Amino acid sequence: MGWTADSDRGSVMEVVVDLGTAEVALHQPDDLQRFAVRAVSHRTDGGAADGPATTALASLTAALREHDIGRVDPDGTVFIPPDTVRTLAARAATNAGGQLPAEWETNFASMLEFAVSKGWIASDGAMAAHIEWSDA
Repeated sequence: MGWTADSDRGSVMEVVVDLGTAEVALHQPDDLQRFAVRAVSHRTDGGAADGPATTALASLTAALREHDIGRVDPDGTVFIPPDTVRTLAARAATNAGGQLPAEWETNFASMLEFAVSKGWIASDGAMAAHIEWSDA
C-alpha cells in the first residue's frame, strides 16, 4: 500500500528514521510523486537489522511514536498525518537554509487527492507509506 519508490526514477520524498538514534527527518520534500518511510538500521551482528525483523519494526514504531510522527499497522504499513508531513517539509527547508516554494502546498494537496483516489489515505486522514529498510 502507498507510493512505490523506484531508484531509476529519481528522488523519493521519504521520512527517514534512524533506528540507532531514533532521529527522524524528511528527505526530498520537493518530490511529490513518491512517498516512503526509510528505516536506517545499524547492523551489529553481520546480517540481521538490529536483531530480528520484529525488533527493527519495534524500533521503527517506537521512533515514530516518540516524535509523534505516525503509526505502524500490523501489516507493516506506516501511516503519517499530512500535517506532520507539512511540518517535516518546512523543517527540512529551513535546515537547508530556505523555505518551501509557494506552490508546494498546492502540489502537496494534489498529491493527497491522488492518494485518496488510490485508497492510500486512512479513515483518519493519514497517508499510507511502505517501509524501505536500509543499512547506515
